[in-house]
Amino acid sequence: MITSMHMSSNPYKDSQHQTEVVMSNVCKSTTIVDHEKHKKLSKSLLLFLVMVSSITNILFLVIPLFSMQVFDRVLSSESKETLLMLSVIAIFLLSIQSLLDWTRTQIALRYSYKIEQQTTNLAFSSSMSHSLRTNSAAMQPLSDLARLKATLSSPGIFALFDAPFTPVFLFVMYLMHPMLGHFALVGALLLGFISIVSMYVTNKLKANVSQGTGSLSTLTSDWLQNSDAIHALGMQENLLKKWKKESINPTVDKARSDTTNRTITAIAKYVRMLLQIGILCTSVILVLGNEVGAGVLIAASMLMSRVLSPLEQAIHNWQSWSEGWKAHKRLLNLAPEATSSLVELPKLEGEIKFENVTLKYPGSKEPAFRKLNFAVPAGHSMCIVGDSDSGKSLLAKAILGIVEPIKGDIRIDGATQNQRHQSTTGKQIGYVAQHNELLSGTIGQNICRFDENAEAKDIVEAAKLAGVHQMILSLPNGYQTVVGSLGQHLSGGQQQRIALARALYTKPTLLVLDEPGSNLDFSGQASLTEFVARANKKHITVILISHQVSLLQHTSLCMQIHDGQVKRFGKTHEVLNLPQSKPSLVESA
Repeated sequence: MITSMHMSSNPYKDSQHQTEVVMSNVCKSTTIVDHEKHKKLSKSLLLFLVMVSSITNILFLVIPLFSMQVFDRVLSSESKETLLMLSVIAIFLLSIQSLLDWTRTQIALRYSYKIEQQTTNLAFSSSMSHSLRTNSAAMQPLSDLARLKATLSSPGIFALFDAPFTPVFLFVMYLMHPMLGHFALVGALLLGFISIVSMYVTNKLKANVSQGTGSLSTLTSDWLQNSDAIHALGMQENLLKKWKKESINPTVDKARSDTTNRTITAIAKYVRMLLQIGILCTSVILVLGNEVGAGVLIAASMLMSRVLSPLEQAIHNWQSWSEGWKAHKRLLNLAPEATSSLVELPKLEGEIKFENVTLKYPGSKEPAFRKLNFAVPAGHSMCIVGDSDSGKSLLAKAILGIVEPIKGDIRIDGATQNQRHQSTTGKQIGYVAQHNELLSGTIGQNICRFDENAEAKDIVEAAKLAGVHQMILSLPNGYQTVVGSLGQHLSGGQQQRIALARALYTKPTLLVLDEPGSNLDFSGQASLTEFVARANKKHITVILISHQVSLLQHTSLCMQIHDGQVKRFGKTHEVLNLPQSKPSLVESA
């Protein structure tokens, strides 16, 4: 029994997300609004935290003032009524301070979740767009979002709001006695110097550690992805030796960084304890000289602690603050794509037109194609043939909008990529990539493109059209079988047939098939051939890349490419010199 499908929580972890161009821009239409909300919410939160922190820090003076009044007034007058009155006032003010302190922690925590909700669309959309442009996984925006959330929800963030009140506490200590103020100022400068040294050293060491760790992680990931060949060829021992050599520098840098950070932290803690002893001794000397009251002993010690606390917190949390601030700036600088003003276009018919199009591979400097001009009428089918690495897959991705042209326009039904809502257009397109990896989730979720409102009958219908229904039922959990990196391993042919079902799920008007039969067995090839022939009869625009004549002969048009140019373009049987025993289905339709 097929139950309702639920979206996988982390589908973007699979680096092969290019196979689902439909999903690449699902959230774009709301990113501009979210971007502005993020800015406004940041300003309002900052203002609120500054206001609450101001009151909280001022109320910190309650205990020092209370101790001074108790020692200087209550003890001398022996008045229990005065003690009671002072205690009631102090308890009332401390209750307000505790409530405000709890409030700001809760507000910051809730804001971290709020900003995650408002920025997720923008971060996810930006990661997908960047991955399409560079042909590599781009997790930076999503990592930035997680980093910012962790920083905002950390208690250490409040030291930033407490630090501006350090001069206030210093001023109070000067009012108590200039010598106390001088001592506290020198102590603050000393701890501030240690903080600056810590920031400089931490940033320098962290850069070395990040660079070495990143390179080692990339190397390890590459090896693990090819573990079958490594095992078969007995390469483990050689690669282990290489891994040990490559890991020496990152390990040494990490050890040096950790040792330095802990040393600086220990020094800062030691200096602070010395300063606490020093302020207490200074206060005692002043009390013995009758220059201040006995209450100053407690008040000065508490104020000294408050003066030094933000500086010590800076040493502990500087790295977290720095990373959080950089993540915040990168998120604010993300450029949301202006899709909200696009006009909703009519249902796709499938006409494709290239107008003086120049294309290049992501990351490449030289164009792969120059000034391409051709057209495929709606409802027709075209095969693309050429030598290996001639750019056939690049053309397919350009049609789908995965790769944008350097020059010229690629139009589908007369509209360019930036004139269409990809989230709407993508639902009318089917795509089977040359290399298919299913996303982490169930087979049913993969077929329905993770649509939470999908109906079981539509999923089954797509699977039957792709000839994969019986194969899915033969699996232990049928359509609920978990696949992808988190689930059961499927063969290349099984994944390819499920990918075809995914392409057919929305009954597409335009179908792009990039080597769809490369991993199929005989029965799979037969089902695919039958489907391509049936797609032509239904007037679905089909773009087919294949070397199999049994598939190519069912297309009406053929484009042969060579050296970045269209070598021949025309009817399939003429371009490929095929017999006309099977007439063009477009002509017969």
